[in-house]
Amino acid sequence: MVDPSSFSLNYDYSLCNALVAQGCQVKLAHSEYAHETWERTASFHSWKYFYSRSHRTKRRGRWFRFGKAAEHVFDMQRLARVLHGDLPDVIHFQWLPIPALDRLSLARLSQIAPIVLTLHNTNLLHGSPDSVLQVWGFRSVFRYVSAVIVHTEFSRDRVIAQGWASPEKVRVVPHGAFEHYRGLLSAAPPPTPGRHRILFLGAIETYKGVDLLLDAFARLPQALQAVSELIISGLPRKGTSLLQGRSKALGIDDRVQWNLRFITEQEVAALFASATVVVLPYRDADQSAVLLTAVALGTPVIASRVGGILETIRDGVHGRLFENGDAQGLADALEDVLTSPERRCQMQGAMLQLGTGPLSWDSAARQTIAVYKDAVYKHRQMGERQGAE
Repeated sequence: MVDPSSFSLNYDYSLCNALVAQGCQVKLAHSEYAHETWERTASFHSWKYFYSRSHRTKRRGRWFRFGKAAEHVFDMQRLARVLHGDLPDVIHFQWLPIPALDRLSLARLSQIAPIVLTLHNTNLLHGSPDSVLQVWGFRSVFRYVSAVIVHTEFSRDRVIAQGWASPEKVRVVPHGAFEHYRGLLSAAPPPTPGRHRILFLGAIETYKGVDLLLDAFARLPQALQAVSELIISGLPRKGTSLLQGRSKALGIDDRVQWNLRFITEQEVAALFASATVVVLPYRDADQSAVLLTAVALGTPVIASRVGGILETIRDGVHGRLFENGDAQGLADALEDVLTSPERRCQMQGAMLQLGTGPLSWDSAARQTIAVYKDAVYKHRQMGERQGAE
């Protein structure tokens, strides 16, 4: 398993542990986690292989990015040499940070074992101007990939429509619920009776719709606003002055709490424990790690009717869905959930049930192994044909 920048370390650890429980031998090649000391238990070999020099650097400007890119190329080539000796059955990439350069390593790695690639996002990082290196040459990597894993049918359809991979290569393996957060809840404060905490959590980017959430909160009845607090927690991808200015202009700034920084694992558990509802006002989404955390912890969700979210939760059962971009629809959904304790309780139970079936990591591991077996079979067939030629 390879995740060079540890972009999705929670996912990596959950899947790797589940694969080991199914009898696989797993080695995760990744980097030192840059944000906090990573303390999750691993039943697999955690191999901190990438960016040993870059991640020791405290200054993170333009030259840091160039230096890290150079080290990435070196580390990928070194990985190919090591795996040539190890001869794994499957090489599974979670992310390819620099596709235009990574394809050179993939060409070599594909001769060793079948390559499986998980696409957590199919919108090419949502067009962020800071992600040019992570988009350039993206299409070229698929010629070396034996199987592509996505988390929803929505993502599968988008991959096929964009011509990245043939339909037979693209497999849907649902994202598991992050139940490990349950073990962090003991130190979390319980919700305050009679008060509501509306939570937005995650990297703050334009497509996440924080502006829409502010507008919707401002439309709540004054009596409901008075007993509610909007918590916006996450690391901004760019400045938030416009969002904070919007909050002041709407007259709700005294009811909005801004936590504009990286949120630690312990803090995530505490935020969910004290939240009445979590809101996903996204304008686009393949799937959401925040949603899968809410599933594990039984927190009702209010979300836009977009992407793979529609395949995970049902309106009125697990929370509420509203039309994409509809601030009044979001406000109405908030009012509906916040003013009905009995419905919230039912939604909490429905969310918890989701995490015990198709959204369990046991299920994800078994489906992933099926992808591996198919990829190995096809890789061997291809090798036999090339040998015969």
